[in-house]
Amino acid sequence: MSARRQAGREAARPANAPAGDASWVRATYRLQFHKGFGFRDAARRVSYLADLGISHCYASPYLKAHAGSAHGYDIVDHTRVNPEVGSESARRTFVKALAAHGLGQILDVVPNHMRVDDPENRLWWDVLAFGRRSRFAHYFDIDWETPERPYEDKLVIPILGGPYGEILESGDIALDCDPEGGGFIVRYFDHRLPIAPGSYPKLLAEVAQSLERMGPRDEPIAREISDLIALFEQSSVYAALGATASQGAALMAEGGRRLAQWVASGARCAQALAAVLARYNGGEGEGARRYDALHGLLEQQAYRLAFWRVAGYEINYRRFFDINELAALRMEDPDVFAAAHEQIGRWIAAGDVTGLRIDHPDGLRDPRGYCARIQEWARGLLSGAGETARVSGQNPLYVVVEKILGAEERLPEDWPVHGTTGYDFARLVSGVLVDGAGEEGINAAYEAFVGSRDHYEDLLYECKALIMHTILGSEIHVLGRALERIAERDRRTRDLTLSAQATALFEIVACFPVYRTYVTAEGVSAADRAAIDAACAEAKRRNPLVEPSAVDFIGGLLRGENLEGRTAAERGEILEFVAAFQQYTGPVMAKGLEDTLFYRYNRMVSLNEVGGDPSQFAVSRRAFHAANEERLRRYPYALLATSTHDSKRSEDLRARLSVLSEIPAAWRERGQWLKARHAAFKGGAKGVPSARDEYLFYQTLIGLWPLVRTPRAWADVRERLKDYMRKAAREAKGETSWVKPVPAYEEALAAFVDAVTDLKKNGETLALLAAFIAPIARVGLWTALSQAALKLTVPGVPDLYQGTELWDFHLVDPDNRQAVDYAKSARILSEVAQFDAQDTAGCTALLDAWLSHPEDGRVKMHLTRRLLHLRRAHPGLFAKGRYVPVHAEGPKARHVLAFARSDGDTTALVIVPRHYWALTQGGERLPLGPAVWGETRLVLPAGLAAPSWRDALTQGVVAARPAGSVAVAAALAQFPVAVLIAGADARSPHAGRQPA
Repeated sequence: MSARRQAGREAARPANAPAGDASWVRATYRLQFHKGFGFRDAARRVSYLADLGISHCYASPYLKAHAGSAHGYDIVDHTRVNPEVGSESARRTFVKALAAHGLGQILDVVPNHMRVDDPENRLWWDVLAFGRRSRFAHYFDIDWETPERPYEDKLVIPILGGPYGEILESGDIALDCDPEGGGFIVRYFDHRLPIAPGSYPKLLAEVAQSLERMGPRDEPIAREISDLIALFEQSSVYAALGATASQGAALMAEGGRRLAQWVASGARCAQALAAVLARYNGGEGEGARRYDALHGLLEQQAYRLAFWRVAGYEINYRRFFDINELAALRMEDPDVFAAAHEQIGRWIAAGDVTGLRIDHPDGLRDPRGYCARIQEWARGLLSGAGETARVSGQNPLYVVVEKILGAEERLPEDWPVHGTTGYDFARLVSGVLVDGAGEEGINAAYEAFVGSRDHYEDLLYECKALIMHTILGSEIHVLGRALERIAERDRRTRDLTLSAQATALFEIVACFPVYRTYVTAEGVSAADRAAIDAACAEAKRRNPLVEPSAVDFIGGLLRGENLEGRTAAERGEILEFVAAFQQYTGPVMAKGLEDTLFYRYNRMVSLNEVGGDPSQFAVSRRAFHAANEERLRRYPYALLATSTHDSKRSEDLRARLSVLSEIPAAWRERGQWLKARHAAFKGGAKGVPSARDEYLFYQTLIGLWPLVRTPRAWADVRERLKDYMRKAAREAKGETSWVKPVPAYEEALAAFVDAVTDLKKNGETLALLAAFIAPIARVGLWTALSQAALKLTVPGVPDLYQGTELWDFHLVDPDNRQAVDYAKSARILSEVAQFDAQDTAGCTALLDAWLSHPEDGRVKMHLTRRLLHLRRAHPGLFAKGRYVPVHAEGPKARHVLAFARSDGDTTALVIVPRHYWALTQGGERLPLGPAVWGETRLVLPAGLAAPSWRDALTQGVVAARPAGSVAVAAALAQFPVAVLIAGADARSPHAGRQPA
């Protein structure tokens, strides 16, 4: 093993970590790599992350992506590092920096799809050139069998801005010759597509004829043209043979290079080629007939260019949701798996990557099978690298999956992973900080403003139905055809009409209660069976016209019933249908719920988060504790997220908006007041914005309101609001949409936002609104502190999204992908680190100063740093320590969320307030001391009481009461939350660096 590899592994994993144990993954920090933030930038931030207390950098994808990618999820080449992020040398510099500071690296991998509208994706380029004969055709999920269509065996490429005929005859589609790689291509603005090798001989023969018309024959030039024609004919023959398809592709590449050289060899060659291109591009003939030759050439290709709007109905390759540019991969195929993971495997074997985050596992045919293959693959890599101790465990590689779970759903226990990426925790922690007592008042405020009552389940059904009727319509048509073939082969179902089958299929998907199930040839789990049964029952209830026998037929297929007695081919066909169905329900749920309903159902938008369930207003303390206990039992190393690159709203913004649940009457009154004050700013005949959009806007305005309102900050907020409201309106798909934008509505909406936020035009109202928001913002900061404290102390691995160690108020992407001011963060980290060296008086003075000006973020940085350092000092306590809910008694007991973590002789007592509005008298006072908490106390379970405790956040000592209880007023005398440590190992978190 190389010295660098050994150093990296020893730094990233403590020497005493048991084989197969993930306890060395203590805290992660998400970095978003892109052109503006590359490997060298990250290397410069590693020391900062180490000082903060992070154990692992959690990197966004950085394999070669589409040029200009801001996120890295649009990979075009799995074998190369993204050059916009940096060179291989720069990557190694980053890895060395991580190892030098004792940090590991978790890499985000994208197994589900690739970007395909980019010639850099040579796999897709080959498929476009050779069609289903391509050596890479099996890499992608393409439905080549479309017998009812005239373009059978063609890929539908929906890139045109209008109907094909109109675009062709406008001259926007053109035949060209690629000056770099050589070879003929089709151009449509920025799009380039290859010409099949079978089309070359005719094109080159026309070039030869053009040369002859230009003058005396030049034998070397003519001979090269003849050789090229023969070469491309051979290339086409090889491709047709299948087994020698790679030779055909190689010949085509060679022919392209020789053609480019030939064109560059003399002016006559270039002129002859230009004459042929001009004829195909409408240079000869009259009217629309000028494009007949080009149309004929396009008809010979393995693809069919189409209007982008037909994608929702006729696209025949599986996509990532509705994004035409991202084609799904068949990762279940061993060839595809090997090709997509080869480079990442080298990094794992070298110790450069110590864990993986699996993006969108629900898009895979068999997520459990994929994760199992990942672990076995990693076992082989690590065994070959000499990591024999590590691979003896059940799961040798730390793996988390981006699985979105419903409120009552659990990650399947047979997945060989360490847990999810944390959306489920975000739902829990946001919910427990919402005041459930305010639900009725919030409902009343919402209904009064929008003028109607929403029935959540009906709205979700409508949104999913809309998605299936529009942007994801093609996929359900494919499913319907497969279903029809299965029904036709069985005498018990052959009389089910196509219409009855299609209606039943549609209703079952629309009523499906979870993102997807995971049925395979091995069987169906109890949870999956329950989901299928619930969908079938709801389909029958919701649509009286649905044929019950058709629903039962589909339900039986989805449960894997009655496979006995069928031929192997029939069983395979049924399992293919089930797999395709399961890969379809997830996108329908995601687009219907996250990208439609979340922008329509605006009751309280802090609940409208990925992994959230807006129909559940709050999470009880009992449910919160139960979820933490279950996580400790099942997935103690799952990530705990509060903000991610996919969040609809950042953690601190959500915390602020959740304060509205504590003042529903005041919010209702203020909402009606705003509606009346701004009625004159509405535009259009119907009054823009709609009531739903306007209600969303006011909540968003409150959430984005700057902590310090400078002219620059306000100008920034105004622009972000306009961008966001346009996106939100399109996502809602009511007044406008991405598919059919309504410029008049969008322009009126932007004008409304401009008018409302204009300090000159609307200054008086904004001043009064500022007075309303100021205490909400202050209380929101305390709520956000509680949220951060919970993430850093409950079972699991806390994940920090870049920049969230300070206050962060951002909306959905691209708003949440703005550059982080690391210089500012490092400066504040250095300031709060001075706390460690202070005596009692010095600590008190610093805390008083920070709490008197919480807007600068030092309180959040202090809490984050101290608790991360505490986790480093007590890794066993927070990785595997018992979780014990602690009961509060007294006048403010409902405001206390408390629990203990215990490991051996060491105990941590975590005290986190919630619902601060009443505690602080509407933000007028700090949530500290006897004046706030009175005689509220914590009753510790037997065996956890201690005579005294040391607070990790204040360094103060809290004495227990005679009966072993703890007075909340004493524990929260100096800081809004407390993490008290007791026991033989209750050392200060900064008492010496521990191994990362």
